[in-house]
Amino acid sequence: MFFSKNSISTTLTIFLFFIFISWNCFGQMLELDYSKQKREESSFKVHLIRTGIVGISSLKHLDFTVEALKLRFDAKKGIHIAFTLYGTQTIWNGNRENLLNTFDFLMNPIGGDINSNLFFTYPLSNKDLKNSKIGLSIGKKWIQGQPLPNFQNNSFFDNYGRFGFIYQSTIAEDPINNSSLYFWTFPSLIMHQGTAESRRQFLNNNLDTFAYGYAIELGLEYNTQFKVTLLGQQILNAEPGGGFDQFVARLILGYRF
Repeated sequence: MFFSKNSISTTLTIFLFFIFISWNCFGQMLELDYSKQKREESSFKVHLIRTGIVGISSLKHLDFTVEALKLRFDAKKGIHIAFTLYGTQTIWNGNRENLLNTFDFLMNPIGGDINSNLFFTYPLSNKDLKNSKIGLSIGKKWIQGQPLPNFQNNSFFDNYGRFGFIYQSTIAEDPINNSSLYFWTFPSLIMHQGTAESRRQFLNNNLDTFAYGYAIELGLEYNTQFKVTLLGQQILNAEPGGGFDQFVARLILGYRF
């Protein structure tokens, strides 16, 4: 078991509390750009407990993430910079292998008990119904996992990064009825860096201290409220036979009030 009864009770209390105060304000890490023209001025915003995420992965994890803090800066020229603090708890765990359970925490881009992330985008083109940009995400997450026998430590840090190309398109938009449908994709290169000790204690040395691979993200957003996201990732330099070289899929359903 990863969590005690008190921890589970606290998690459920926090979960219900956030539902109550935010009316199920679910969202996700990648925010779309709805502006069709260049901004007239730069803006800086601070959000507290604004969104959350519910996701399920092919490694049999159902988890809930709270976006506790976001500092967002949007420049006139279209540059976007955001610092976000996340917290994630597993609601249901259907995998009996502790190594793969820990691996799922690592592969979740916003996973970890505490996750700090810096996200940067630079515009390449901005047309009436579509735009494209370069995206860079770097961060550090604190993960609680089940160590191998004879090890006492139950947590470790993971440094991660993601660099790729973001394409967004407006499929349909009706200002009169205030309805819209957007599509986006975010193919990227990913990396994870950790200490040799943490790789030995939690992943049985089946993952290099510097692991790299690729990711592809596809999504639809309806009325700037309901989002469906499919994320697939794979580590390319994992040791064969440990299960860490498999393609990991994650489905995210989100709603913002």
